[in-house]
Amino acid sequence: MRAVAPWAVASWALAATASLALPAHARAQSGIATEGALFLLVPLGAQAIGRGQAAVASRLGPDGVWSNPAALGWTHGRELAVDHAANAFLTGDALDVAYPLGRAGVLGASALLFNFGDQGATDQFGNTIGTIYSRAMVLASSYAATFGTRVSAGVTYKFIRQSQVCSGACSNQTTFSVSTSAFDMGVHVAADSAGRLTFGAAIRNAGFGLQTIDEEQTDPLPARVHIGAEYRWDDVWRGMPGTAVRASAEVVARPGIGPASVRGGVELDLARRLFIRGGVLTESSDPSRLNGAIGLGYRQGALGIDLARSFGGAAVQGAAPPTYLTLRLGLR
Repeated sequence: MRAVAPWAVASWALAATASLALPAHARAQSGIATEGALFLLVPLGAQAIGRGQAAVASRLGPDGVWSNPAALGWTHGRELAVDHAANAFLTGDALDVAYPLGRAGVLGASALLFNFGDQGATDQFGNTIGTIYSRAMVLASSYAATFGTRVSAGVTYKFIRQSQVCSGACSNQTTFSVSTSAFDMGVHVAADSAGRLTFGAAIRNAGFGLQTIDEEQTDPLPARVHIGAEYRWDDVWRGMPGTAVRASAEVVARPGIGPASVRGGVELDLARRLFIRGGVLTESSDPSRLNGAIGLGYRQGALGIDLARSFGGAAVQGAAPPTYLTLRLGLR
């Protein structure tokens, strides 16, 4: 009797329960088409997540490539970010680097590893005979450039690998190592010279299917279309110059699969030092159901830290809400 594969358990769990991170996109009960590589929908970057993931039009740092590669185009100095994501089913860690080339644009590079956990492999009598390790990796390279002072466009190439390996006596266990490629493309357009109102659009995870074991098990990647806007109010508090409020909204469509989801968020920027964030988003399978997120950020010189937590969706008993952390370092 074969043990249940950890990657299959993780995929089902992500689709069925992590509705804030993965907006309920592959539920067989509702007749929605199955997608592969569900981990590509796990959000990264605590700054974006604290706003309810409504960040397609936001000018973020190097971790902004996970929302819209066009965000890189506004980077003026070399920056590094380390992202950590954790929920009841996996942990994800990413390293993101942005390297401006002057007028030639901005280069970005990212490495992301997901750990779905380990599971004991058993024989037909239930005896443990080995350990199954389930992992996924994404290596990304990005390029973005600005056109004048109001437009930024970017593209990201992603190499994706998913594997399940077994140590020990694993002759009756399913193992595999598969890979594919995908692209993200995006644009930012500022409506005014001060950049108070910015529109953003991105296509994410457009690529080839992921063939796990045989051709019949090839699943399409979870492609998404993001469209949104962000507005910034400057000097909202006279007692603290530089204080601003940013409000953002975003629609995420799933071409040919199901209804769109909606996201909204707000950020209070206290003199570019302390950031307080909050956001909400709907589930695409149930637009009447809201999930929420909160976040905090702090900057001191070249160093920065962002924290976020998301709430809602089908909870797992005894499990903490999904938690996200981003550490930033300016390398100027």
